[in-house]
Amino acid sequence: MNSLSFNTTSAGTQFCLQKDEKMFVLETEFSKHSETFFPLLDEFLAKNQITLDDIDVFGVVVGPGSFTGIRIGLSVIKMFAYVKQAKCVAVNALEVLAYNNFTQSKTGEIVCSAINAGAENLYYQLFKKTENSFKPLIKPKLCSFAQFEEIKSKLGKVTFCYYDDKKQGAPHPWLDKFLQNQTANALGECVKKQIETKNFVDFHNIIPLYLRSSQAEKIVFNKFNVLKANKQNVSQILELENIAEDGMAWSETALIQSFENPNFSCFLLKQNEEILGYVSTMNAVDEFEILRIVVKPEARNQGVAQNLLKFLFETAKQNKISSIVLEVNEFNFSAQLLYEKMGFEIVGKRTNYYKEGQDGFVMRKVL
Repeated sequence: MNSLSFNTTSAGTQFCLQKDEKMFVLETEFSKHSETFFPLLDEFLAKNQITLDDIDVFGVVVGPGSFTGIRIGLSVIKMFAYVKQAKCVAVNALEVLAYNNFTQSKTGEIVCSAINAGAENLYYQLFKKTENSFKPLIKPKLCSFAQFEEIKSKLGKVTFCYYDDKKQGAPHPWLDKFLQNQTANALGECVKKQIETKNFVDFHNIIPLYLRSSQAEKIVFNKFNVLKANKQNVSQILELENIAEDGMAWSETALIQSFENPNFSCFLLKQNEEILGYVSTMNAVDEFEILRIVVKPEARNQGVAQNLLKFLFETAKQNKISSIVLEVNEFNFSAQLLYEKMGFEIVGKRTNYYKEGQDGFVMRKVL
């Protein structure tokens, strides 16, 4: 089986061809993808004496990274796959970066990949080395460098790999020593693992992984309001649940049944009539338990969850509630940091609480 994969999410371009069990690569440090992609590809294929007609599987990096580069990469793979009706593999830039360290990592080792996102932010993701691959422990995240400094203190023994295509150096000196390039060999290994496990995706379903909004899409919180939800809002809440990334999404039936419980409450945060997030709770005597808190991807890191929690605190005080509890994934460090800043403390642990067997921390805030 012959495969061709490419990465256009960074300043350079990486191509990897797997032909007759052999791997061939091409890398450039800087490319204007819209002008250089096809000339580079033509040269690469000709050099290795193969044509697009000989390719069985196409692989692409869907992000995070350059918005323009991501769009170019996805447009190309969809065009190729449509014409050839070929199989496709989609991987993200953070797991490709992790595969730079595959051979030297030990089974069971935790690897943290990080990429400079610009504007003092970075993308990161945690992986656990298995015998044959890297298993993602969390979905890719976006945070500030300041937040990542705090997250680092919670990670324990972890192997870091860091990529900065802006060549500006890391704002925090400790990251400098982990600087690595995104490589075509790592891309090839990552795609190869997906092919071996038959983890193919229909080209219609390949979507970009942006993690942050473009400058034009950024939400400005000049005005927002929080309102109490009811059964008529179930469809709107389900839209948020369908994009939740924790594997704990509620079904329509569960939501409807919850609204029939007098101790259940749900609040929506809106701006300009758009629902950006929601929080739901269960009232147990003098304590609120937060059941769900979900924020639209494009509104994350912009204060939605914080404002929902502030509203909940005021509501709790008005109802003479003395404390609020919640559960959070042991690897969801950004959420843990937010909760800690909002006055929550870890008071317990629930083993194998989440879908992938990860533990959950129980956190409480006394009002």
